[in-house]
Amino acid sequence: MAATFELSILTPERAVFEGKVEYVQVPGSEGYLGVLADHAALVTALASGTLTVRRPAGREESWQVSGGFFEVSRNRATVLADAASTVAMPLA
Repeated sequence: MAATFELSILTPERAVFEGKVEYVQVPGSEGYLGVLADHAALVTALASGTLTVRRPAGREESWQVSGGFFEVSRNRATVLADAASTVAMPLA
């Protein structure tokens, strides 16, 4: 099993997701970026696009986000999104 880290996805209205993940991919202002456990600290603006997380069991979940900020520090990542909505995943 891959190493995990804490992720919070927050909007002004609610907490969309909080929990342990193996990987997160976010639409940064300069393009998509991926984060694994023990990533170096960073803060970046978010663009509109698809945010994808991989849970410890390997299941992936996605949200459509529109703007905001992304921060990583001390094995914890936080997405402060202007808006986020669930993306339907195709059945395997």
